[in-house]
Amino acid sequence: MDIKKQYFELIKARIDDVYVKQNDKISKIAEMFGECMDNFGVVQLFGVKHGEEFVNELNYRAGGIAPFHALRIRDLILKKMVNQADVDSGEVYNDCSLIEKFNEIYDLDDRDMYCLVSFYGNEPTLIEMAKRAKEKGQKVVGVVNRSSYDKCGGKLLDYCDEYLDMDSKDPDIAFDLEGTKVGQTSSTVANVIAQMLTAEIYKYFVDQGKKAPVLLSANIKGADVHNNSLTDPYGRRVR
Repeated sequence: MDIKKQYFELIKARIDDVYVKQNDKISKIAEMFGECMDNFGVVQLFGVKHGEEFVNELNYRAGGIAPFHALRIRDLILKKMVNQADVDSGEVYNDCSLIEKFNEIYDLDDRDMYCLVSFYGNEPTLIEMAKRAKEKGQKVVGVVNRSSYDKCGGKLLDYCDEYLDMDSKDPDIAFDLEGTKVGQTSSTVANVIAQMLTAEIYKYFVDQGKKAPVLLSANIKGADVHNNSLTDPYGRRVR
């Protein structure tokens, strides 16, 4: 039994399914992101636990689009604004004062929009963040695992303009090998979705007759100058 081949076929089928079912949504959300960036807005990214993997696919990386910004728990830990124990237990995601702490350390702007990532979409901090953004007229995109979201009674999508689905089973287990649960699919699928969004945002700018703000690898000569030219106009809002 070639287990790696089985996983490959499983994840390939999931990705094919995502493309068929969410192609239009991915294009629409990429256009929302592009329009926000066109208006000198930044797409603020926040991921709960493994949701940070999706954030990392979009936030400041070579080949990516510049006007993304990650709201990171680790920045609050470094500033001793939250306790590591609360992060490890997940309790930090139940404390809505987290939002004020982010506002304190980051330069957030009313032109920004939000992309909030959670497997279950039921964390009070995340829901409150989406609610406050909507009250200010900002757009919100959710990324959840819909089967898990529905099972646990998630509320995040009540405040989202659009959402994307990690499209994995609940529980998220790739295989049962002789009674042992092995592997997952949601993070892999979500990361592919993130890269499809990147490609579509690039296309959005090209279709507008504009140069897409694509970040270069630090290994390329002149990359620092190029990347700084994309981020400097935003001051502290991007990096």
